[in-house]
This record gives sequence, C-alpha cells and structure tokens, in this order.
Amino acid sequence: MSERPALTSRGLARRQVLLREASELFLAKGFGAVTVDGIIAVAGGSKTNVYRQFGGKEGLFIAVVEQLSAEFLSPLDMLDLGPTAPEPGLAILARTLLRQLLQPRHIAFQRMVLASSGQFPELMAHWYEVGPRRSQQIIARHIAGAQDAAELARLFHDMVVTDPVTRMMMGRPLGEAEIEAHVRAAAATIAARLA
Repeated sequence: MSERPALTSRGLARRQVLLREASELFLAKGFGAVTVDGIIAVAGGSKTNVYRQFGGKEGLFIAVVEQLSAEFLSPLDMLDLGPTAPEPGLAILARTLLRQLLQPRHIAFQRMVLASSGQFPELMAHWYEVGPRRSQQIIARHIAGAQDAAELARLFHDMVVTDPVTRMMMGRPLGEAEIEAHVRAAAATIAARLA
C-alpha cells in the first residue's frame, strides 16, 4: 500500500467529516449498498479526496471499522481499576464492555461487519484485531499478574460477550438482572482461576 500524504488541519477536518458520514451510511445500508458517490453527496468533497486519503471505498470502510472499534472500546481502555480485587474488578470490566457492546449502534456495527465478511473476507481478520482482540488485550492488562493473563482474558471476554451480544442481535436481549447475573458468574469463574 502506498504511503498517504500528510494532511493539513483542513485535510484532517475533511477526513473526520468523511469518516463520520461514511460511518452513518455504512451502518444504515451496509458496505455493498454504499457508493463513493453516495458518501460524497452527503459529506461533500470529491472522489479524488476519498481515493487519495483512503485508497477507495474499501480503505474508507476499513478506516470506519477502526474508528468505530476505537469508539466502542474507549471507555474500557480508559478504565482505571486501581487496587480493586480481581472479582469485582472483572465485574466492572464486564459491565463497562457490555454497556458499549449492547448499544443499538454497536449491534448495527456488528451486523455490518458480519454482512460484509463474505464480500470482504480480510475485513473480518482486521476487525478481530481492532475489536475483540483489542478488548482482550485491555482485559489482560488488568489481570497482568496472572500466569495465563492473555488466555484468561480471551476466555473472560468470550464468556461475557458472546451470549448477550448474540441475543441482542436476535432481538431477544437479556434483562438487566440477567446481565448482572451473567457478569457476576463470568467474573467469579475467572477470579477463581486467579486465586
């Protein structure tokens, strides 16, 4: 991939507008139904600008996936648990993560990525790195003293996320009490391994 030219402050602002408008279009319509012309019609600018900054629609889509993933994980990444004991700390991590991942915007994002995977298979691997893998790394950072921190973080992440997000995508969300019981069970399971 060729190196992109450095952007001026005006260019950076233009890039943010493109990313914001493209995000909304991709979330609403999916990758296949959105065109560069459609993005330009909403965001302004030119096709030349999209191709220069992103290399085309696919590059813009990848940038959208990266930006949205960072947006969803920001509260988890910024979390400072301090000297919290493992079990309550894990429960805080789980609640923070689920609060982000069960939002309608994230569910639309998840559907968008999954729907695009057949047409754009390399996107799944990239999404996994900037989404789930990044979540796991953040969790591992909080249990860094554990011998198998990376593996325990992966197990915890998958325990916490899989059922609630899948249920939400099916239109059968867990209630608040069910989510809390789920969070506590996952935290207790991993805390027992950390003891």
